[in-house]
Amino acid sequence: MAKKQFFRYFPKKGFSLYWILLLYLVAGYFYPVIGFLAVICMIAPVAFAIRKGRWWCGNACPRGDFYDRVLAKYSPHKPIPAFVRMKGFRIFMVVFIFTMFGIQMYFAWGDWGNMGRVFWMIILVTAIVGVILSFVYAPRTWCSFCPMGTLSSWVTPRSGKLPDNYCRIVVGDRCTTKCKLCSAVCPMQLKPYESKHIEEGFLHPDCIKCGRCVDGCPLNVLKMEPNAQG
Repeated sequence: MAKKQFFRYFPKKGFSLYWILLLYLVAGYFYPVIGFLAVICMIAPVAFAIRKGRWWCGNACPRGDFYDRVLAKYSPHKPIPAFVRMKGFRIFMVVFIFTMFGIQMYFAWGDWGNMGRVFWMIILVTAIVGVILSFVYAPRTWCSFCPMGTLSSWVTPRSGKLPDNYCRIVVGDRCTTKCKLCSAVCPMQLKPYESKHIEEGFLHPDCIKCGRCVDGCPLNVLKMEPNAQG
């Protein structure tokens, strides 16, 4: 008897943003200088993470939105390989991507069109890798070791005195931890239920604050609550 698939597709609420990615890739092909807009998606995730965690990844990233709304419908939703989450591998990806970016920018320096194309190519290539991984494993496999996501996770508040209104997942006492549906619908395949009885709540640095674990809980025992410690 075949083993029942655990991870599954769960619809995402809110406005669609993936059209920004598609428009960027098409327009950037004809007008390379548009590639510089990628700077926004390189700086914003880390800037937001200091006070909001990986909120940008789950709520404002056009590529992440593309994974959640489009590719998630066709992905096999297999477990994300454990090694891509390892610290060593993620450090390697940060160094590798920024090294490749630096080398290409060095040769393109002084030509605004070529410099913009370097940004555009980085987004295009990593998007292609992300799409392939979505069809092999899970929609957000790339997000598990995305360089900007990794940098964001490093500056994300993890414990102690949290920033004002920092959103965290709180698991109520009625949680049985048996169905684990909060993990099944989590795009990052994390385990919110493990934070039951933990006063601080679920503070995993790779939580993207999308709230689908809250919406997917059949007992409604999970909540997304803003920190009130001050």
